[in-house]
Amino acid sequence: MADLSVSAGKKASILDFLLTIALVIIGSLYLVVAAYSGDLKWFWPKFNSMPSQVVVLCHGHETRLEGSSVEAQALALLVNGQISGDKRFDSLNLTPPTYDYYRTDPAVVTLELVYAQPVRIHLPNMFFTNITSLLIPLEGRYADSAIIFGLIDGVPAGGSLHVQSNQPVMDHLASSGLCAIP
Repeated sequence: MADLSVSAGKKASILDFLLTIALVIIGSLYLVVAAYSGDLKWFWPKFNSMPSQVVVLCHGHETRLEGSSVEAQALALLVNGQISGDKRFDSLNLTPPTYDYYRTDPAVVTLELVYAQPVRIHLPNMFFTNITSLLIPLEGRYADSAIIFGLIDGVPAGGSLHVQSNQPVMDHLASSGLCAIP
């Protein structure tokens, strides 16, 4: 009589099958988001770029700091920490009139980080790519929403980021004497 025992090959198991299906789904989702965002590292939470210049506009007074200065680096590290933390993308755009308001209204306080080379903030969408500066309103329109706008060569880019809080940046500006924010 013929031996009907299982062949010496590997037995298929339900667990192996489910694991394979899970890996295929996860891989497919990763590739779809990577294709949509144009960024293979869309999931990476860290932002470490250092600006070449930091501009503090405080109640009509502008202070420009070279990126190599201690104050500029301290501000950049605070902003990098905020961007590296919890953030969400919002479709709220910086319009040219609002950008002019930030540059000309004496009641406004903003922080702008200018980069020598375009930077990318890793997100699961195609925005915040090739950004040449980040604008953070600290007092004035949208300041209460802990928002960060991106610009490409001085032109507002699409969308904005919301971070947990801009309070650490505001505290540092006040304690360093760069801007007294009430």
